[in-house]
Amino acid sequence: MNLAMQKILPDWRAAKAIVLMLGLLFCQPTNAFDTAGRFMEETRDLAAIEGALGAEMPATPPPSVITGVTVPHHMLAADLIARGILAASSGSYSRVLIIAPDHFRVLDTPFGVTTSGFEPVTGSVKGDAALSAAILQAGKLFSDIGTAEGEHGVHSVLPFVHKVFPDAAVVAVTAASSSTIEDWREASTVLASLIGPETLVVQSTDYSHHLPRFRAVLRDQETLSVISSGEPEASRMLNQPSHLDSSAAQYIQMYLQKHVYGAKPLIVGNRNSADYVPGEGTTTSYVVTLFTTDAAAAGAIRYPDQTVVFFGGDTLLGRGITGLLQDQMSRSSIVEAIRSRTHGAPLVLNLEGVVLEERPAGSRATQLFMTERLSRPILAELGVTAASLANNHAWDFGAEGLERSKRVLRTAGVVPLLHGEVTDMGTFRLLPLTFKRSFFHDHPAIDNHKQLAAACSVEAEPPLIVFAHWGGNYTSSSGPFENEALSTFVDCGVGAVIGAHSHNASNEVEIAAGGALQSVFSLGNLLFDQRGGSVSSMMAELRVFQQGTIALRPVPMPNLYDGALGVLRTR
Repeated sequence: MNLAMQKILPDWRAAKAIVLMLGLLFCQPTNAFDTAGRFMEETRDLAAIEGALGAEMPATPPPSVITGVTVPHHMLAADLIARGILAASSGSYSRVLIIAPDHFRVLDTPFGVTTSGFEPVTGSVKGDAALSAAILQAGKLFSDIGTAEGEHGVHSVLPFVHKVFPDAAVVAVTAASSSTIEDWREASTVLASLIGPETLVVQSTDYSHHLPRFRAVLRDQETLSVISSGEPEASRMLNQPSHLDSSAAQYIQMYLQKHVYGAKPLIVGNRNSADYVPGEGTTTSYVVTLFTTDAAAAGAIRYPDQTVVFFGGDTLLGRGITGLLQDQMSRSSIVEAIRSRTHGAPLVLNLEGVVLEERPAGSRATQLFMTERLSRPILAELGVTAASLANNHAWDFGAEGLERSKRVLRTAGVVPLLHGEVTDMGTFRLLPLTFKRSFFHDHPAIDNHKQLAAACSVEAEPPLIVFAHWGGNYTSSSGPFENEALSTFVDCGVGAVIGAHSHNASNEVEIAAGGALQSVFSLGNLLFDQRGGSVSSMMAELRVFQQGTIALRPVPMPNLYDGALGVLRTR
């Protein structure tokens, strides 16, 4: 248990909480009311609530672009409840809508809705009678549950909401475990018609239940992949309770975020009860998700129990880019556009070409060349820590050009990522693979299917990420070979695939094998001298959590070449 949690939950309380937790969710205990009472007692520990909020206060103000959060409801993970609610603290909301499970099966309808205010330990919380009444008018789908008495899915979260948003009205919706996908869709449509920017949607959900730690981590990875996709229908892949305690709550949150707010998910927490109370036996997992309408600003949200790395696509620091890097204003515009998204996090990119001291005599314009003099400073300014040379242009000047590029990058403090060689990136392993031959000097022994087989023989500790150079030019979606490769990578234990080469960004996270693998087909261009509608750009944020689970997040980018040209021409 970390020092912050020791302040929040003394050992005897943590032990009591874990005992209660393991016997509760989606079981039908004979002493359900007694168990509920003990959980409710936890929600009235003001010291624990205030301690958690103090420990998770962000070092810098979070962006005011959060439209929804997902947090646990076990006080064992009080710090993660605080993390999620505080992440939205810069926003202005007149109402908070809590979506939680119906733990004790008190509902006779698919959903219940609260119809009055609350009295948590933090003081009186007003309800929203108009919203409650409007929800109840949806016929037999919803029923009146008053204050949701005894439902810790609501009351564990409530005091945190009240402390951070003291003036907001609160309405809670609980979901029956027996509700169907048709119920979820109908309820989502009803709620979507009644809320807007003034409402913060708080999903109160605990994740994998009743599993040994190693299996819980596998289920968590599948869950993180589904959430990362941002697609509400993908939540149907998740099983209740092995993945989460309320599939309905997950679906509704993802639906509202996509269709009401146009918001994208950002996962900022994934832990297990064993992180708080070590020991053998079954566990419960916790996930904190933020939903945001500003992907660039959200990259600044960081926590010490995770690492963040950004991946950039096709990058050329020569040819038509040369003049832009020589001009201070256009160069600054490029640096600012990238760093405003990475916020100082390490950047890994696909470096298309060869970095040399000077251009070789007799070379062609189509051989992509970059000078060391211009490349080294810009790589440092962008925070580039590794550059993939597993691409068709890294061989434009043959084996000698590749060797010189490796030396230049190493001298600049940038790790050269080489085709077929695993690089240990600290919290994850990275395997660059190119499936494209050079135009001038063929890579030795490139056979796509043999490469896939070779990838399966790689020995690397998970998580293993493949940085793939593949796909047709100017395409934004995978073809037959890429789909075959993804199936192979799943079987080989690869956790994520990030693609480059096509110059056209896919801007979405796809999932395979029920979430065992996440992929971004193409990052498009990061910085390349191409214009027009056939090219586009994005970066991918990779978050790695302490238990080895990962989450990808697409971060759209403008065409930096166009932008820098505009700066240059207006001078």
